[in-house]
Amino acid sequence: MRKYTGLMVVVLVLLAAGLILTMKPGGSGGGAGSNFMSVNGQAIDRLAYSKLGGNAISATQLFGQSQNFNDFFKLSEFVRSLSGSALSEEQQRLNFVTNRLLLQQASEKLGLYSSPEVAQQFIQDNMFQGRDGTFDPKAYAEYINTLDRAVGMKEREFEQLVAEYIVFTKVRDLVAGGLELDPKVAIAEDQLARQTIQTSTVDFKILDFAKEIKPSEEEVKAYWETHKDRYKTQRLLKLSYVLTNLSDADEPKRPSPNPEMSPEEVSKQTLEYQTKHAEWTKNRKEHTKVLTKMFSDFIDSVQDSEGQTFDQAATIVKENGGADFQVATTEAFAIDNAPAELSKLTLKDASARAGIIESIFAKKFSDELIYNIDFFQVGRDGNIAIRIDEEIKPAVKSFDDAAELAREDLIQDLANKAMLDHAEAKRSKLVEALGAGKSFADAVAAEGLEAQLQAPLTQESAQQANPGLFRIAQVTTANEIAATLVEASDSAQIVFVADRSLQLTGDEALKESQLLERNATQLKYIAFNAWLIELNETAELTLPRVN
Repeated sequence: MRKYTGLMVVVLVLLAAGLILTMKPGGSGGGAGSNFMSVNGQAIDRLAYSKLGGNAISATQLFGQSQNFNDFFKLSEFVRSLSGSALSEEQQRLNFVTNRLLLQQASEKLGLYSSPEVAQQFIQDNMFQGRDGTFDPKAYAEYINTLDRAVGMKEREFEQLVAEYIVFTKVRDLVAGGLELDPKVAIAEDQLARQTIQTSTVDFKILDFAKEIKPSEEEVKAYWETHKDRYKTQRLLKLSYVLTNLSDADEPKRPSPNPEMSPEEVSKQTLEYQTKHAEWTKNRKEHTKVLTKMFSDFIDSVQDSEGQTFDQAATIVKENGGADFQVATTEAFAIDNAPAELSKLTLKDASARAGIIESIFAKKFSDELIYNIDFFQVGRDGNIAIRIDEEIKPAVKSFDDAAELAREDLIQDLANKAMLDHAEAKRSKLVEALGAGKSFADAVAAEGLEAQLQAPLTQESAQQANPGLFRIAQVTTANEIAATLVEASDSAQIVFVADRSLQLTGDEALKESQLLERNATQLKYIAFNAWLIELNETAELTLPRVN
């Protein structure tokens, strides 16, 4: 089994590489009627971009919202494969549209087409299936009507999307044709991952070695000279912003009933609260509607001027909105010491991967003003527009400023080397003792060490606790010491495998069949993604900049 781990690593690396689709940025985009982006000379305007990207993604999402998961998985497979790895929705949309155009061009060269008639037949044969497994025309009609109302996507455009999905599956199968993994290898790898291993470890802590290390000033300075790039000041940003974010302080609070109150009194108290809260909510919505319109006008002015009127528009919205709008310019600040009025804001999008400060610092400072401006929905119903006025890039710290950090890092590096050298020397002696017939316990005691009996180890139990231990133990023969140490940032372990077993449960033949089917599908996607990466790398792309 040990010899199969190399293939496991290769497959994982290929999969990781295949999921990253690189894009070559070009010029900025224009509005409808002008070129927004170009792929191998095929130019599209902003309206076409919106239809190819946002509408197609919305069509897929609508399946999930309507609980039609069978069709959702079909089209989401298409969207995910062409969207690649993206940190924002706009980057996902740009990736999808770019790769959609590349796929259209490549499929034509390959002679692969799908007509509207084929798409219509596919829809009737494979999609919108009712409980009896047959095509449900009512469900299809309702979906098309909802799609039209939601994003303006017509039935013919949906059929085109389905036609492209059909071509996508054909190209994917063609690109991956003839590729397969050895089933014996796949089954052996699966069994390696499913085994239970009984281990004992000898542990070494870096702190035990660090306390004896006291480098001189000259050694620290020499270390700093070699590793200067580790010791830099933080990136600083100076912002101007326009914020409208109504306070919730005056929102009526739900009263807590007094235990001595009668049911009638409790009902009266609750009704009074509900009446007050309904009135507050109504006034809040009306107030917010006005502020949102003012903020929208501000944004329109800024975008129409490519960012040039930010200050003038901010002054106007402040004059009209009064205390409901806050306009300010910050001092330069780092990501971990942002002004309180900004750091306390929460993004309205609950699914956002980062907070507002992290989102701002994720932006790249540009020579083009418009790209230094961004807008966010915050709080319950607020909005903020920010403009990055200045970026102070990280700079190497002087030795005096970095000396303490350099000293700590040098001690850590020296202690880590001393720990690993010591652990490896002890491991070699233990291996030699076992070869001479000693038990592991006797060999450990003879070296003045202590062994820790670990709980039975499985891949699942090791994921959080110690994945490195399982990775090394799974390819170590029972009653032997692992050939390598388990290394962590603050420790090292010698691993002895006492026993390893594979518990066979259920229908193993069915499990193997399902495993091989999953592997075949995964291999198709690896091959397709690699092919798509090559298309990107050789294409002539002029793409808009996105956040």
